[in-house]
Amino acid sequence: MQLVPDWAPNIHPMIVHFPIVLLIGAVFFDLLHVFLKRYDWLNKSALTLYLLGTAAIVITFFTGRVAADGLDIPAKVIPAVNDHADWAEITLWFFIIYSVVRLALGYWFKSSVSGLKNVVVSLFVLISLPGIYLLYETADHGAQLVFGYGLGTGNILEPENEIEKTKNESKVSDSTFTTAESGSWKLITDEGTIEALSGKFKWVEGTLNELSPMYDESEGSLMFHQVKEAMFVYDNKIKSVQVTAKINVDDLDGELELIHHFVDKDNYDFLAIRKGKISLSRKSNEQIEIFEEDNYSNKGWIDIKVVSDGSHFRGYVNNKLIVHGHDDESDPGSVGIKFSGTGIISIKMINVESLK
Repeated sequence: MQLVPDWAPNIHPMIVHFPIVLLIGAVFFDLLHVFLKRYDWLNKSALTLYLLGTAAIVITFFTGRVAADGLDIPAKVIPAVNDHADWAEITLWFFIIYSVVRLALGYWFKSSVSGLKNVVVSLFVLISLPGIYLLYETADHGAQLVFGYGLGTGNILEPENEIEKTKNESKVSDSTFTTAESGSWKLITDEGTIEALSGKFKWVEGTLNELSPMYDESEGSLMFHQVKEAMFVYDNKIKSVQVTAKINVDDLDGELELIHHFVDKDNYDFLAIRKGKISLSRKSNEQIEIFEEDNYSNKGWIDIKVVSDGSHFRGYVNNKLIVHGHDDESDPGSVGIKFSGTGIISIKMINVESLK
């Protein structure tokens, strides 16, 4: 028997309505009990529904996280996914705390005065109402993902009003470097890329010449032969960003960092790959904090991608999520790459997309 139908990529769309119905039902029974105090079964029913609804929202929250991490989500949809997740987490903690307190009060009221019980229960009915608002916001943001973007239907869409138009397209020799009004930019390597990197990018550490760059026509890639400590960024500021790079680091004995939200050489966020390890990190006042770290096993040409929006940070290899970390939202900053170590690095493409 197939538990998940073909149209649903995961179980999350199948269960999202359970916490909504259970928790709204709990508040409804609570409100009835305020006016019909002699029917104590209404209060007991409300408490039961709160506990069941909270259990359902825990399951729904974690299946939603698994669902989001398992999809290759278009860049422009990511902020909506993160907003939905943030509302869901607030709602989750509200009802966990509320249900635990209600359960504790239920035991305490067994030996309390009836008048005090009625006052406290009525007060807690009022406290539950903000939870319904949180539930509504979570559901509304979830509905936007389904009906606005097609998530959960097997047909992910990007709305027409979010499709970018290129502001200007500048050619340096045969290399196309494009920028957009939103701050997005893209560099595709070819014979003119060396000149583009020299003229369009800011070299924070090292110089381009020190890396002995060479264009490999057979691979269509730019090779750096004498990798040392070097860092370059395109000097514009982006708030929420997705950065993708097509690279080959098989012959690198060192680390490559895909830098985003760069402020200066001692303050920036980055996705790092080094000897089969991938990590999401932040450098702040020369101190490095690792959000999340894991292994990856891909060889040859790989697409690495980092997505930063709000407090969410995701790292992908070949469109598969490997690491997902959380921390404080980053200040707007630049995007670039840092090399360290020895060996050879090859790059075919860097694509930077502003998400908002």
